[in-house]
Amino acid sequence: MSEELGRLRYLPFMDGPAPTGASAFRWRLGVRPLDVDDWIELGPDADDAIAAKAVLNAENPDTVFAVLADAEPESNEVARALVEHLRERWPERYGDVELDARLHPLDAAARLVPEDLVLLVERDGRLVFGGGSVCFPNRWDLRSKLGLSMAGVHAPVAQLNEQLEAPIDSFFDRLTPERSFWRLGWGILDTADRYTPLDGTAAPRPVDPAPDQYFLRVERETLRRFPETNCVLFTIRTYVAPILAAADDPDVACRLADSLSALPDDVRGYKDLRTTADALISTLRGTLANT
Repeated sequence: MSEELGRLRYLPFMDGPAPTGASAFRWRLGVRPLDVDDWIELGPDADDAIAAKAVLNAENPDTVFAVLADAEPESNEVARALVEHLRERWPERYGDVELDARLHPLDAAARLVPEDLVLLVERDGRLVFGGGSVCFPNRWDLRSKLGLSMAGVHAPVAQLNEQLEAPIDSFFDRLTPERSFWRLGWGILDTADRYTPLDGTAAPRPVDPAPDQYFLRVERETLRRFPETNCVLFTIRTYVAPILAAADDPDVACRLADSLSALPDDVRGYKDLRTTADALISTLRGTLANT
């Protein structure tokens, strides 16, 4: 695997059987048990990610942080748990770490790690989007999600509620503080910038980008429930690499091309690939023909 492709750390489209066409497309929840020691993922790019978050918090605070006014108990619980975890897991780096008391506890906790943090809180017997610190959104807006149910959060995602609303609700009903989980998601963007909100603060998008100007984006997500407030913390660790890095490995290029071919038109539209997927597929398959 090339160094550029290795930056992703994970290749979720390589999991499971090869897709066989758009008629067989299904969203996958894909959760797997999490060893809590691996809750937060540092790695060689962690300092760069934390530094990038610091800049975004300074330049676009209203875009990257928002929380329900009544979610401070849940925020305090997860912030305390995160600090305790960091001190125990990496004492040489975080042994004396403290939350910045000038900040909201969820905001202060998020500034310590490369992950984005999303808080789900229980209101009227159901989980709703309670807020978060999201410096690397994949073309969505944090504030527009506040107070929404899981189905409401996922409403813009083509076919997702149709296929996964019931499994997602069942998963959260069964999620306990004793068992945590993680999953992977992936996408393709026309920028290497991880900061892509929809509120006009992101960098302008390129016009008619060539296939070699696209990037693979992989998100490692963890889900943990906490005992005092019954909230759930969702962490998102984002990795990006040029899509043509996949061409360095024929198996990866083939599976990525197959995965793009399997996307139905409405899912291509949601992923903003309706006009570019075929060109990307041709480019990936062209690299295979030359190997």
